[in-house]
Amino acid sequence: MLDITVITLFPPMFSSPLGHGILKKAQDRGLISVRLVDLRDYATDRHRITDDYPYGGGQGMILKPEPLITAIEDVRRRLKNPRVILLTPQGRTFNNKEAHQLAREKELVLICGRYEGIDERVKTSVDDELSIGDYTLSGGEIPAMVVIDTVARFIPGVLGNIRSAQEESFNNGLLEYPQYTRPEEFRGLKVPEILLSGDHDRIKHWRREMSLNLTRRKRPDLFRKAPLTPEERQRHAQPLTHLYLALLHYPVYDKNGCVVTSAITNMDIHDIARSARTYGVRRFYVINPVKALQKLAAKIVDHWEHGYGSSYNETRKEALALVRLKDTLDDAIMELEQECGSRPCLVATTAREIRGVQKTSFATLRQMLKESLGPFLLLLGTGWGLTESFLTQSDYILQAIEGSDSYNHLSVRSAAAVMLHELLGNG
Repeated sequence: MLDITVITLFPPMFSSPLGHGILKKAQDRGLISVRLVDLRDYATDRHRITDDYPYGGGQGMILKPEPLITAIEDVRRRLKNPRVILLTPQGRTFNNKEAHQLAREKELVLICGRYEGIDERVKTSVDDELSIGDYTLSGGEIPAMVVIDTVARFIPGVLGNIRSAQEESFNNGLLEYPQYTRPEEFRGLKVPEILLSGDHDRIKHWRREMSLNLTRRKRPDLFRKAPLTPEERQRHAQPLTHLYLALLHYPVYDKNGCVVTSAITNMDIHDIARSARTYGVRRFYVINPVKALQKLAAKIVDHWEHGYGSSYNETRKEALALVRLKDTLDDAIMELEQECGSRPCLVATTAREIRGVQKTSFATLRQMLKESLGPFLLLLGTGWGLTESFLTQSDYILQAIEGSDSYNHLSVRSAAAVMLHELLGNG
């Protein structure tokens, strides 16, 4: 059992958090005990004054040394070997590692400061100083509640299921993966298919990747210190994005408006792959159902990945490694859904004006890429552009690239580079 003593000016503040939920159950089971000590009981005057004006002038009041030190000494006499902690902004930052260590103690004493601080001489009577963050609170009561709640979760039996504590955020140095429960669909938002698959190995892999991605995006400071495997560290060394590219050769329009299959070109594969690698795109799909053209593209990629080109130009090899050849867009979508756990948002591109359709701006999509954990698949059309059916089936249509006049006929290679810079560039 962990015996916790709190020295505070406001004992009633603790009645609610200690009287409900996990902390109440932990006390009822005899896993922790919390004793509240009123600092005013150690004041020596009839008005029970515990604070005074600071020497040297200044705003606010300071907690006096006599009541605090007397209270600490009295608590120490009652206990065997307590660890006395002052909760102060000057303390070491409290985190999960600190909580885990404190949970191994038998006796803790938490001192709650108030007003503008405490007399510096009190610090000679404490063992440690902790802070819960770089911000100002009215006193140490809320930090004490945070410490109690966090530490209690590491005490065996408090949570019931020992794996709950092991899988929570921060325990493996990472933020926890996204969680879902019933119903499977709510207001059009669906639970990722992978979580419904029953494939525990795939689910475990997905959760690990989600934790890595979430931590890298929201807490890069934690990510830099997290224990990663060599393969994970190498994979996540690339710029972080959830954007994928697909270059469609079918179905696209020709200049007469007929639906055709366009030819794969060496330059498109090379230049778009290099742009994709430069801006951190995760993968570049080349979509073409013609096997002869796929064979040509595979030969180009193989030359730079495994042939003479791989040793001649390693940077080109790194870019071409992003290329995947698929018969249809559905094949690429299925692969992404299996890998990421959710269907990618389809973002179509076109230079044509589409009546009644509101296009998504680069700024809006850029912000969506920053905030969302799900994959986005940017669709690039060859020939004279994507067909109307693809545009209407997409989740978003990206705004067109515009020059200084009405002339608008960029190559797909050039357009891809401009789009990626707008969405992922630093400038």
